[in-house]
Amino acid sequence: MDERKILKISIWMALALALLAIIWGVFANSQVILFDGIYTLITVGLSISSLISASYMEKPDFLRFPYGKEMLEPLVILVKFVVITILCLFAFFSGFKSLIAGGQEVDPQSSILYAIIASISSLLVYLYFRKKQKTNASGFVKAETEQWLMDSFLSLAVMVGFVIALGMGYFGYAHLMPYVDPVMVMLISAYVLKVPLINISKKIKEILEMSADDEYLGICENVVENTEKQHHFQESFLRVSKSGPKLFIEMDFVVHPSGRQPTLSEQDQIREEISRQLSVISLQKWLVICFTLDRKWAV
Repeated sequence: MDERKILKISIWMALALALLAIIWGVFANSQVILFDGIYTLITVGLSISSLISASYMEKPDFLRFPYGKEMLEPLVILVKFVVITILCLFAFFSGFKSLIAGGQEVDPQSSILYAIIASISSLLVYLYFRKKQKTNASGFVKAETEQWLMDSFLSLAVMVGFVIALGMGYFGYAHLMPYVDPVMVMLISAYVLKVPLINISKKIKEILEMSADDEYLGICENVVENTEKQHHFQESFLRVSKSGPKLFIEMDFVVHPSGRQPTLSEQDQIREEISRQLSVISLQKWLVICFTLDRKWAV
């Protein structure tokens, strides 16, 4: 499925669940449901920015972007996760403030009903996206899919929390029920926080053009090592970095001065061999392969 179509479906579904959560949270007087709604509403705005960016990236503009627009993807996703981090921190401290103020009364039965609807809806959307997602799906689509999985866990946690609150009422601990809602806000926001923090470090790594992950780097290292041995090159240098859906690969081979020096046609043949070996990597590849007698042009 086209990534823009997936993003549009995600936006409309998230908007519907966000409005449901905000309205339900207000009437049920539940801070955790309200947090769920505001959290989802903010992700809707961030999904719209992903949709706009994906559309813009598809338009070729070689003069202004000779290396492509792929850098926009990690940048947009980085902003998305920074905003989610700020929201989670705000929710955590709001829950803490409510906790030390004595908590708040909520309707656990109504809240359980909301949590069931939200968790099933989020899980169904996640499974649908997983089914439609291609192996080489963009970072935008992968981020949306992870987001729906996170939402389903969040709603499930809300349901478990309110079931516990309901049980407290039946077993003589009704005086503790007001504390359940703020405690859940703190626990859920703290749990959700780890996802953006992990992804923030990954996207910063891409923006700074640091070395790619081992799964890509290992494949490239094996190819370079085999090529160096097969063609008796003196030395080789490898640079690999990932930017959104594109993998930048530069391989420099130092030809031995006293050895056989490949002709231009032989160099192109070696490039073809390397390109075939790298076909196992599904990402777009910006592949540069150079040959030199002087080591200074490779370092």
